[in-house]
Amino acid sequence: MYHLIKKDILIQKRNLLMACILIAFFIFTLSNIGMAGLSISILAVSYTLALGVSQIEDKNKSDLMLVSLPIKKSKIVLSKYISVYVFVLYAILVNYIFSFIIKIFELPIKFEWFTVDGILGAIISVTIFTSISLPLIFKWGYTKAKLPNYIIFFLFVIGAMSVISNLDYYSTTRIFEFFGQLSNSEMIVLILIPLVLIVTISYLLSLVFYSKREF
Repeated sequence: MYHLIKKDILIQKRNLLMACILIAFFIFTLSNIGMAGLSISILAVSYTLALGVSQIEDKNKSDLMLVSLPIKKSKIVLSKYISVYVFVLYAILVNYIFSFIIKIFELPIKFEWFTVDGILGAIISVTIFTSISLPLIFKWGYTKAKLPNYIIFFLFVIGAMSVISNLDYYSTTRIFEFFGQLSNSEMIVLILIPLVLIVTISYLLSLVFYSKREF
């Protein structure tokens, strides 16, 4: 498992460097929308790196090699899900470093960039996005799943921007009032349970698709 995750990181060293540039771009273009900017930044970087692995493997026909090795398909599938969260941690770390630099040099950023709410929003978004996109990749491969995944990603971004632009309206709805009355621990449990359920279902679907896929 460890070696599979390590492989996902090592095969795209260049993409990891490009991700730093992408994060810097997001900081100076999306800082005006507050925590949503950080969420979009982490989601975009995690998306780029996760799909980058699939693209490289598809190009080099790595799946043919993996299925020929004495590695359980369940481990191969699980490693992809874990790799996504490794990329999330990387994106969070780089965002934190840039945020620290911004504070030191007092750069003109309208809102505080690095926030807990922004990170939580990113983790939720990445989890939902990954749970949709990875089963498509395991079923069809990167090339055939690329267009649907791009569409899903942009729908996520457009949806986030729509919510932010209409936040005053949404904040008066009953669901927002309900969440506002919850304690932090209750909020975490209420969010964590559905996310774990979504990821579990997604993993099982991916495993079924990957097991039935012909190479």
